[in-house]
Amino acid sequence: MQRSKGVNIKNLTRIYLIHGGNSEFKAVDNISIDIKAGEFVTLLGPSGCGKTTTLRMIAGFEIPTEGDIFLGGDKINNLTPDKRDTAMVFQSYALFPHLNIYDNIAYGLKIKKIDKDELNKKVKNIIELVGLNGMEQRYPNQLSGGQQQRVALARALVMEPGVLLFDEPLSNLDAKLRVYMRTEIRKIQKKVGITAIYVTHDQSEAMSLSDRIIIMNKGIVEQIGTPKEIYYTPATQFVADFIGTANFVSGEIAEMKGELATIKVEDVKFELPYKGTKEKGEACKLVLRPEAIQIGDTGLFKGKIIASTFMGAFQDYTIQLDNAILKCEDFNPQIKTIYEEGQDIFVNFDKNNVHII
Repeated sequence: MQRSKGVNIKNLTRIYLIHGGNSEFKAVDNISIDIKAGEFVTLLGPSGCGKTTTLRMIAGFEIPTEGDIFLGGDKINNLTPDKRDTAMVFQSYALFPHLNIYDNIAYGLKIKKIDKDELNKKVKNIIELVGLNGMEQRYPNQLSGGQQQRVALARALVMEPGVLLFDEPLSNLDAKLRVYMRTEIRKIQKKVGITAIYVTHDQSEAMSLSDRIIIMNKGIVEQIGTPKEIYYTPATQFVADFIGTANFVSGEIAEMKGELATIKVEDVKFELPYKGTKEKGEACKLVLRPEAIQIGDTGLFKGKIIASTFMGAFQDYTIQLDNAILKCEDFNPQIKTIYEEGQDIFVNFDKNNVHII
């Protein structure tokens, strides 16, 4: 039975000295995160945002400049990587080329001097779990990339760590295999019940794998939430822009009545649900996903089609309004009117699918 553990990060900072020690670079800037036992959490963000540094501090490969890391309630700042109840699945697989699959998976247990019968039982169970039956005597160079990744996953799982760490493990695989392997990783994680912390810059990977996503940018946490929360109610413009495709329209809060805001965009006023802190007279930005925009012969705003592209499942439009350019995805175009470049149209949007930031 898996012994899952929660992870608590308190005011964690990692500073690097650069230019001969004359200046500092804050790779991670005072972040606090609570991860529950058995949860699958993804650290997501662009290159240089601090996600890998955060993962490496949890693993013990980097030492925090400030702050604390707790695993299962125990502070682990001063423990070496081998003394922490974690295991890492690396981007490069890091398999031993001179050992067969069985011995690669068994390596950590042999170091721990586990009883031979117990070791054999654990390795066989893990090999079955990750679907590598019959490949025990093969060597890494005789396996596909996906199979090598399964061996790396099995080698980490067989140690029965409290937390499993993933450092962009699928980035070396082709697109189709990456989709398949992320499904397999999630299935195995759920079956075993292990806590997983996963680093990626691929938003599709994060959305499909995660219970919660932690969006990082320039060393700070921009937002923590479920994939749905991150997509539909982004906390900042950065989050909205990083996850999926987002349109931004500038407006003003014309009136507030409880949790209902009257928004003024150009000369048009309309009501939207709003639970934020902005007040009457303040400028705001509306986040509209492409699927939330509807176009037709009547509507709130006048616009012009500046690009129209058939994409199979949807017609992709780029629309010019007076003060914004919008991307629109009109699904099932076979039964719709197709508007061509240069045509004047009107724009509406689903008010339940508009978010104010």
